This record gives sequence, structure tokens and C-alpha cells, in this order.
Amino acid sequence: LLGDESALSEEIQEAFRNTGTAHIIAISGFNMTIIAALAFSLMSRLFGRWRGMAAAVLILVLYTLLVGGQPPVVRAAIFGGLAMFGRQVGRRQQGLNSLALAAALLAVFNPFVVWEVGFQLSITATLGLILYVPPAEQALQRWMQQPPGWLRRLPEGTLAAGAGWISEYFLCTLAAQLMTLPVFLYHFHEISLKGLLVNVLVLPAQPAVMILGGLALLVGLLWGLAGQVLAWVAWPCVAYTLRIVELFGGAGGVAHTGPFS
Repeated sequence: LLGDESALSEEIQEAFRNTGTAHIIAISGFNMTIIAALAFSLMSRLFGRWRGMAAAVLILVLYTLLVGGQPPVVRAAIFGGLAMFGRQVGRRQQGLNSLALAAALLAVFNPFVVWEVGFQLSITATLGLILYVPPAEQALQRWMQQPPGWLRRLPEGTLAAGAGWISEYFLCTLAAQLMTLPVFLYHFHEISLKGLLVNVLVLPAQPAVMILGGLALLVGLLWGLAGQVLAWVAWPCVAYTLRIVELFGGAGGVAHTGPFS
């Protein structure tokens, strides 16, 4: 929830790095997207359109400060705030413009941020989502209109649900990994060959980890027993994530390339 890795053993942290899933335990755009969507949905229902948006933005700001305000988190918070504002005024968000503005604002306050690895990974991953996911989704939708014969025999809605899963987890992961590849090769001299598979396996569980874990934390501040019960509800999702990462987290499947200029 807070990006604190101190309770994880060095072996587990190494497994996350080997499987290309370290972004799950470090607060990133994926976590911020879940927080922004949840806060906007809840606050809009409680306080109305504009007050709800203001409350959701305040929650994003507080969460950003709570987890340390690292460049990837601040970038995601700015991006999420722009998306919510654009929705309220009826203007579709232009991803490249929002990304450029978020990066520029960060660079205004810290010109050296562009040399930070976290900033580079955050920007390139988001760029991959903006550039490659929409055309890939359009191609997937066109293919779905005329699927192979054996797929047409599936129950109604199954094909659409499968396409949504492929788009949200497979295509997004692939686009982000393709764009961050040069950064990984330059800084770390290695690339996880199993990262795509492991991300597809563990990412679907992360919204439940964030939502149920967050509820357990908040409720536990008021009533410890109720928070403990909710924590047990969240536990299977966390345990599943850790077991999958441990299963694939061995040294194999990682290509070491040597230094790049």
C-alpha cells in the first residue's frame, strides 16, 4: 500500500526484480490509477461532481505525500488529476500532452529529475501505453468482429470479457515493457524474459490487494478486530502474488547483456 519494502526479505525482492514485477511493490502509475479511479468514483457519489473531483484530487495529493513523493508517483498524480479535470469539463485527455506537462512540471522543480531511473521508467512506460495500446486494442476489436469459428461457439459475453482481459493485462504490459526496455538495458544490463508472463498472472490480483488492504488499514484504525478480519480477506490476493513471484523468481530466465553505451 505504501511502497515500503523493509519487511520483504532480500530473496523476495530479488525474485520481484527477476520477474520484472518490482513495480508492484514500488508505488507506481498502476497503483495511482487504482487510487484515482476509486477516489473519484466514491467522492463523486458522496459530494457531487466538482466537489467530488476536488476531494479525489486531495486524496491523490495526500497519498503522494504519504508514500514519499517520488517522481513516478508525482507524475502519476499529475496525470490522474488532469484526467479527472478533463472528464469534468467534457474534454478528452490527450495522453501525450498530459505526459509532457507532467514531466515538465517535475523538471521545473527539479531539473535533474530527467536523469533519475524511476523518472525514466515511469515516462517511458506511460509513453508505451499511450502510443501502442489504443491501436492494438482497435486491432483486437476488429478481429473480434470476425473471430474464428470455434470462438463463435463460446457463450455470449465470454469473448468480450476475454478481450478486455487481454487488453488490460497483456497488451498494457507488453507496451510498457517494450518502451522501458532501452532504459532497463542501459541501467541494469539485463532483461527479464519471463516478465510478461508473470505480470499477466499477478496484475489481476493487485486492485483487490490495494482496495481490500486499504479498507483493512482504515477500518483497523477505528476498530482493530474488524480491520483484522478485512486483512484476512485481503490475504489470499497477497499470498497468491508472492507465491507466483517466488515460483518464477529464480535466476533463470534473465538475460544479462553487459553494458550499453
